[in-house]
Amino acid sequence: MTRIAIDLDGVIWRGTELIEGSDSAIHALVAAGHEVVFCTNHAQSPAMKLDVLSGFGIDGISVITAAQAAAACCTPDQTVLILGDQSLGDVFHAAGIAALNVQDLPADGPAPKVDVVVVGAYAVWDRSRIALAADSIRSGARFLATNSDATFPASGTAGPRILPGNGSLIAALTAATDVVAEVAGKPHDAMAQVLLQQFGGIDVVVGDKAETDGELAVRLGARFALVLSGVTGESDLPVAPSPSYVGANLAELVGLNVFG
Repeated sequence: MTRIAIDLDGVIWRGTELIEGSDSAIHALVAAGHEVVFCTNHAQSPAMKLDVLSGFGIDGISVITAAQAAAACCTPDQTVLILGDQSLGDVFHAAGIAALNVQDLPADGPAPKVDVVVVGAYAVWDRSRIALAADSIRSGARFLATNSDATFPASGTAGPRILPGNGSLIAALTAATDVVAEVAGKPHDAMAQVLLQQFGGIDVVVGDKAETDGELAVRLGARFALVLSGVTGESDLPVAPSPSYVGANLAELVGLNVFG
């Protein structure tokens, strides 16, 4: 039995489209007796990811997101301003932390006085509301990023696309505030600790980015399996840290029996 942490975006799906064979690959891993957990830097609630997985016929597997890692970096006595998905706030509320989303504020301010600004999974880059987060950071709030992924794998009518990721938004806020964000998601310690506390030791990390998934594998003392169905393509090889396995997609890795 192998314990496997598997990324979602670029591994199971790309945008709104299932990556061919990924559903069957998960079913095969479970049928073979392996323990699987999904681990994503996309800072939505686990419930939202579970709904998407269920729509693709994948059920009964836990999901850990960067939203949980960010919430683990805060305490119930703190107040939080969120620049991100509404479900990110749900994760903070479940942890007993008061959180307000910039989407629920007047776009022209004023920015509230808070202890922490959390940035992640913000699909609509509204400059006025981004400025509210910047105002709070300049006023002394701690700057916490769910992840620093510069890019995000997506799909469109013309085929696969690479969109700006949360790291691009973090860079804009850093430029506007001259404050460097603390990062909670992969490959950082907050995500590793949530993963270990909720799931236990990991043998293999599967993902499409060496700088996040690969480095998380290093932190966990696990093997790294790289898929080329997301951000990283064959032309980007070699990457560091060097993966133990490389496959076109998850289905190919399972077919090669790299998980034992």
